Amino acid sequence: MKKISLYLFLMLLALYSCKQEAEKKAEPLTIGHLTISNEHPKPGDQLELTYKSDQEVEAFYAYMVGDKNYPLDIDFSAKDGEQKSSIKIPDSAVALAFIFKVDDQYDNNNKKGYLLPLYTKDGDKIPGSSSAIAYYPIRYGEDYGIKGDPTTALNTIKFELDAHPNLKSTWEVPYLQLAYKNDKEEAKKLIDQYAASLGKKPTVSEKEYTSLLQFYSMMGEEAKVDSIKSMTLAKFPKGTTANYELIDQFQQESDLEKKAEIFKKYSEANAKSGNLGDYMAGTLARNYYQQKDMANFDKYLSQVDDKARRASTLNNLAWPLAESGENLDEAEKMSKTSLELITDLQKNQDDKPEFYTKKQYDKSLKSSYNMFADTYAFILFQQGKIKEAIAYQEKAHDHKGRDTEANQRYIEYLIADNQFETVKDKAESFIKSGHANEKIKEAYRTTYLKLNPSATDVEENMITFEKEAYATQVAEIEKTILNEEAPTFTLKDMKGKDVSLASLKGKTVILDFWATWCGPCKASFPGMQEVVTKYKNDDKVVLLFVDTFERGPNREKLVEDFIKTSKYDFHVVYDTELEGSNAFEVAEKYDITGIPTKVIIGPDGRMKFKSVGYSGSNEKLVKEIDIMIDILKS
Repeated sequence: MKKISLYLFLMLLALYSCKQEAEKKAEPLTIGHLTISNEHPKPGDQLELTYKSDQEVEAFYAYMVGDKNYPLDIDFSAKDGEQKSSIKIPDSAVALAFIFKVDDQYDNNNKKGYLLPLYTKDGDKIPGSSSAIAYYPIRYGEDYGIKGDPTTALNTIKFELDAHPNLKSTWEVPYLQLAYKNDKEEAKKLIDQYAASLGKKPTVSEKEYTSLLQFYSMMGEEAKVDSIKSMTLAKFPKGTTANYELIDQFQQESDLEKKAEIFKKYSEANAKSGNLGDYMAGTLARNYYQQKDMANFDKYLSQVDDKARRASTLNNLAWPLAESGENLDEAEKMSKTSLELITDLQKNQDDKPEFYTKKQYDKSLKSSYNMFADTYAFILFQQGKIKEAIAYQEKAHDHKGRDTEANQRYIEYLIADNQFETVKDKAESFIKSGHANEKIKEAYRTTYLKLNPSATDVEENMITFEKEAYATQVAEIEKTILNEEAPTFTLKDMKGKDVSLASLKGKTVILDFWATWCGPCKASFPGMQEVVTKYKNDDKVVLLFVDTFERGPNREKLVEDFIKTSKYDFHVVYDTELEGSNAFEVAEKYDITGIPTKVIIGPDGRMKFKSVGYSGSNEKLVKEIDIMIDILKS
């Protein structure tokens, strides 16, 4: 008995010694500003993280499972110019991506990112981990300034597929997508082989059919798309493809009662409404509201399951009422309900989408609350409830005051309440930060002189404030400067003449990617016309308006009629639709995934700035482009 006990003791001692030895062997790994406690981490491990920065850092990590990823917050604490934290790697993870944001800018580690494969207990890379970290920059890198190499990703996935055929169900489709981007002709053969392999399977999932649909749609092979779609609908009459078919019917249908019937069919086939059902219910609610059918408005609004979407629908209906000053009591009720819905979500986050971390979701809800509180404040102001309007505008107010239009409303409410000292101070702050328009500047002048009747320095103050604003804006914009190759192109303009980027070297070239169907693009055009007019006689600045993501036999007529009717003096060029594809040549070369997007190319022929979206302020847009041009001229 004593011998057995001694044997067990020695075994335990040996195991403990082995564990200690293993722990001793764990070497740290440093990538850029990040140091990780173990260079070969495994799923389930606890990792100590040290990030070198004496500034506040926003951070999260995405753990990868196959070609999907799931983000989780990193909670840092500052110590001696460094940020410290620890994380426990989820058991299902195969690789990790760390994302850091300092001073409102992502640290992209020289565009390589902070990507880490995970290992088995034997110290080998987990199968699929190399594919995951090669694919992550391709799929998500643009959001964080990480640059991926599609060819490297393609070869990495192929190598792992050959070495581990069991990865096929996860990585074959991403592999074929990358193959198509790399070599379309070769990829077509691979896709046809994939289709043939599915044909030999005893059962094919809807997901596999859907992948085929996407491939052949991407290749522009409509006959195959129609054939596969018919087969999919027959085999999965209540599946995802059937749902998207209903959405297509819903969007094309103009009769409201028939739209409601399509939604009913969708609801009967789906236990949960989901994004598609919420979209249809919200659309029906808005349409019935426009017809003043409040019973059906309430009926369909209540069927929007996503509270955030329901709140947004109410806000979008309340705002135009506030602007017109009509039905303000109704507008107040809708706006107040939108705030209550968001407050409910802030208190109970059980339905947080998986693509958000908790902090990101909190931030998103706060942003929505601020936007809807701005609407509610405006309604209260229109009703003459000045003090209540101020209270809600202060809740809505971004502490950095970046929304110029909201800043203007805040100033108006304060003036109406005779809070002239506050008006002066707030207006000064907005002007200095570069988030003021002419009305805010005039409010500063008026209130400053009201408080200081004998003052003669108001214009001197304005010059000082605007110099400070300019310096602040230049510093902010300089943080975003790029130095990337600008792909060459030659496109036709509205007169049928060739316009090549190569011929414009030595000039600052502004490319504005747009389409006639794009609302935000068109909303930005009055500001862009100001830019065109301002630089019309400057032979060192060229603006090209690249019409892209636009198809159809009447494309040129649509564009030309829009430009002519709107009286814009734009040099429009047509992006070329790639044969056998739904992609467009220049948009693809410049990684344009949404419009409006502006690309600014410097006189050296390299891409210097890329700006996506439209802030809603043409004054801000013009100022930002002016500063970018000034930076490139200096």
